[in-house]
Amino acid sequence: MHADSFVDQLRVMAALEDNPATDRVLEAFRTVPREAFAGPGPWKLRSPHEGFSLPIQKTPDVDTKWLYNSVLIVLDEEKGINIGDPVFWARRFVRANVKPGSRILQVGAGVGYYTAILSHLAGPNGSIVAYEVEQDLADRARENLADWPNTEVRHGNAATDLKGKEQFDLIVAFAGITHVPDLWTSHLSPSAELLVPLTGDNWWGAMIIAQRQEQGFDAVTVGRVGVYPCAGARDDQLAGRISELLSDQSRLTDCRIRLETKDGTTRIELAA
Repeated sequence: MHADSFVDQLRVMAALEDNPATDRVLEAFRTVPREAFAGPGPWKLRSPHEGFSLPIQKTPDVDTKWLYNSVLIVLDEEKGINIGDPVFWARRFVRANVKPGSRILQVGAGVGYYTAILSHLAGPNGSIVAYEVEQDLADRARENLADWPNTEVRHGNAATDLKGKEQFDLIVAFAGITHVPDLWTSHLSPSAELLVPLTGDNWWGAMIIAQRQEQGFDAVTVGRVGVYPCAGARDDQLAGRISELLSDQSRLTDCRIRLETKDGTTRIELAA
């Protein structure tokens, strides 16, 4: 019952169109139980509205209905670690149109909630390798995802510690980058895509969907985002360039950006 009203809320608040991509994403949110990842209640919840300035609220009881709303579930108040806004991610997953059978690298697993959503979207023929830098979160994610056999949680930094010979069709990052690390590029299939936050020197920027091209990536912005920086995928000069390019609010959605790599350096420019 809670899941049905939850996906109705996501459809309206994320302004999702009625199409197969929307149906697949909403079914994933309907299927994955939020309480399985939130830990024992009562829970601390935060509104994503008003610029995250509204105070954290503790649920009055352990009724799981509180979790099935457009709220962040606070995991660590001191560190600012949450299960992120479902409206935000539902809209981005629809836009990315994650395909069945996709091999996905997730950067920042948290406790595994969105890993499970991606697992549902990728289906039994797909796979998710999820990296998490916080040991306690990685341990929780591994336990939480025991019933999702196409997932693997690794403790470490995906930007620097990525190992193996996997080729990924999609990278989904939950931490802000200024460029695509060479380590990621070497693990991407020829037509791979990225769904990542491109953020400047104040941690704010735009989510982008990027398509791999020769010597770089062509990307389109899909909305404003503020998120922790991704260690190992940051460059101060590029951060300043991103802040400059995205200072115009009109560029945060449906603006084409070119991330070009030559001789081991990256240039970020507005696309023609």
